[in-house]
Amino acid sequence: MTTCSELSIALGEPLHATAPYAPVWLLVEVASAWARKAVREAGLGELEQRAKEHGVRVGLIRRYGRRRTSETPRTVLVARCAEPSLERLELTDADLQELDPAGLPRGEPVPRPLYLVCTNGRRDACCGRTGAAVARALDRELGDRLWETTHVGGHRFAANLVALPHGLVYGRLDPQSAVRVVQAHERGLIVLEHLRGRTTRTQEEQAVEHFVREHEGLERVDADLTGRTRARVQPTDLDPPRPTSCGGEPERPRAWLPAKPKP
Repeated sequence: MTTCSELSIALGEPLHATAPYAPVWLLVEVASAWARKAVREAGLGELEQRAKEHGVRVGLIRRYGRRRTSETPRTVLVARCAEPSLERLELTDADLQELDPAGLPRGEPVPRPLYLVCTNGRRDACCGRTGAAVARALDRELGDRLWETTHVGGHRFAANLVALPHGLVYGRLDPQSAVRVVQAHERGLIVLEHLRGRTTRTQEEQAVEHFVREHEGLERVDADLTGRTRARVQPTDLDPPRPTSCGGEPERPRAWLPAKPKP
């Protein structure tokens, strides 16, 4: 059986401009096994719903290959990608339920980038299989700066990696390319061929950034795009319809491609 990620590659689906819009990430360490709808089934569904209204993405995290044995307190990471800043808090379950997504508390600053790899095989088989292989490779590279996470979005682009606090999402990674992406990011560089996008930008804006970077050869994470020739892009619904997750119903994913010249 062809997986959703294999089908996406076979059909030539573009990778760029597919990152979720998430200016802020709220990541909660959860010790128990993850379910398909992991956040909701961990008892944080109401928090997740409130957070969506304020552009905050809630996810569960755990250390690769290691499980917490104590339920309180738990590590909570807040990444504000527009600043960019990353902070660590320790909260109890009661504290979590009282969080206001519109005014998340400030925690202890995390000075170096952290990385998330989606490994939730109950959500999608591609994430479970390829994500685990990437996490295993990056564990040797990053140690405690690596976290597994439940859901990034875009199973068909697995393995998926998020670099925080900048909110850069990478896809179609294997162990070797994942190490290359992380080593580049540590030097302040982007590996464009694997970049899905930046979560502080809409998918249209992600497409513009991609084509400007490609045209200008801009590799720096913090490259100033101001004053550059602005790429013109347009949305295109792709054919043929295909499942965008393993076992899903066929649909036409949307891609952002260079706009055709006006006649």
